Amino acid sequence: MRPASLIVVGTVLLCSLGTLRVTSSEHVVFSNLQPRSGIDFRLENSPSAERFLIETMTGGCAFLDFDGDGLLDIFLVNGAAIHTQPGKAPIIDKAEPRYWNRLYRNLGGGRFEDVTEKAGVKGRGFALGVAVGDYDNDGRPDLYVTNYGQNELLHNEGNGTFKEVTLAAGVAAGGFSTSAAFMDYNRDGLLDLFVSRYVDWSFENNKYCGTGGARDYCSPRDFGGVQNLLFRNNGDGTFTDVSKEMGVGLASGKSLGIAINDFDRDGWPDIYVANDQVPSFLLHNRQGKSFEEIGLRSAAGLNENGSAFAGMGVDFADYDNDGWPDIFVTALSLEGYVLFHNSRDGTFEDVSEETGVKKASFYLSGWGTKLVDFDNDGWKDLFVANGHVMRGIQGTLRTLSYDQPLLMLRNDEGLFRDVSADMGPVFRQPWAARGAAFGDFNNDGSVDVLVQVLGKPPLLLENSAQSKNHWLGLQLVGTKSNRDAIGAGVKVTDSKGREQYFFVSRASSYLSSSDPRIIAGLGESTAAKVEIIWPSGLKQLISQVLSDRYTRIVEDAVGAGRVTIAPARQR
Repeated sequence: MRPASLIVVGTVLLCSLGTLRVTSSEHVVFSNLQPRSGIDFRLENSPSAERFLIETMTGGCAFLDFDGDGLLDIFLVNGAAIHTQPGKAPIIDKAEPRYWNRLYRNLGGGRFEDVTEKAGVKGRGFALGVAVGDYDNDGRPDLYVTNYGQNELLHNEGNGTFKEVTLAAGVAAGGFSTSAAFMDYNRDGLLDLFVSRYVDWSFENNKYCGTGGARDYCSPRDFGGVQNLLFRNNGDGTFTDVSKEMGVGLASGKSLGIAINDFDRDGWPDIYVANDQVPSFLLHNRQGKSFEEIGLRSAAGLNENGSAFAGMGVDFADYDNDGWPDIFVTALSLEGYVLFHNSRDGTFEDVSEETGVKKASFYLSGWGTKLVDFDNDGWKDLFVANGHVMRGIQGTLRTLSYDQPLLMLRNDEGLFRDVSADMGPVFRQPWAARGAAFGDFNNDGSVDVLVQVLGKPPLLLENSAQSKNHWLGLQLVGTKSNRDAIGAGVKVTDSKGREQYFFVSRASSYLSSSDPRIIAGLGESTAAKVEIIWPSGLKQLISQVLSDRYTRIVEDAVGAGRVTIAPARQR
């Protein structure tokens, strides 16, 4: 079913919608729709005896509405063939269709159509990640694909196709790029681009690593770090590399995941970068003029033992509803995942132990992740896609495995409880999972998950929870701010006075890009007050927004806002 046309009104419209069916105390269940969805894809990471590092690091994905029909489509990055010849550098070959990146159009009803060739998004490198953002404010989401080597910027032409504009835009980067994110760091209404890069690895310096005569992937400790990149949007389709002058080009990083939020609530978006086995970065935005790296000073760069860890996936969100964004970072098996609580004074405290996060994750290696309210009870739960880096890990440590189960931690008012076993059969199977994207692809008010798996088809996890909990869906549209409203802060207060805080972003997770719409779980409440601080600085209050539907709010200098109601259920 296609979405009906939106009706623009001056105030919020009233409409009655049916609620979900069973009690909120029942567990959320996720079903893998991929086998019957029309998504015929396998992540070809080309594992080899040489153990090239890119093989085990790839796997980004994205939810985006590329054609503007109101339904989230799916983009999947893919690897490439790696041809090796004695005495010569390996050649990356993406010519065969099995290696193409893929774009799937959402047809509704849980069905998708492959439009890769028509859209022109096959790609030309060994792809790792993807970022989505409307960098020219034309109302159409564009794609930035990170590769080993030159990256790709794909402009959405609005006719179902994309045009590669990488060199003309000046954002080719190079090296071992991983996650990327569109953000408006200087609040000029244009989305800039941050690109993280991993280590100084290449085919030429691929060392022999392993024990007992068994070769495996090298540790990041075996290679030097590489500078991350920040590209400022010039507003004419081009970008300028401002990494050095803005203070983000730090060679000490070995960066994987990126997440963005305003940790000190000064109105300027900050960047957290998860680094692998070296201190992670917290880049404090100095009012758009520069960034100051304060990871160690803020106590968000190391875990509670003062140790660096294998930071991979990351999210930057308020898990305890106190109005201050916290930081979650995944790690390697036997390290435990790390949850940093925002102390509200410019510092963070590692609360992984007392919240139950460390115990639940100790034997896992995490990648794609997000703090998101899957049961709409008003508390952000925690999902992690897991899988070890080393293919031969079980032969070294019998307590560990390469393929690992998905993890779901239910948020019980700031404490986390492992409910993975109750989430459905897909959570009880082991996977070599990597990137994960989050979004409501069927517009039913429940957040769904897309997960990339090395050497296998993706997991399209439909959130099939049937709950009486109500929800509020928000799609923000900037006018003075960037059109995607990336960087907007949102406070939702339900009819019982309970508050939740959100930050509009497509970034976080690992190598992936999510739906920027906000879904706030309301529990028993059927309406809420919404307060928005737009990136432009404009403050906007909508005194009543009704539940169980999506509401589109347009930035309005008057303050009341233009509001539209979108149909809530689109199956």
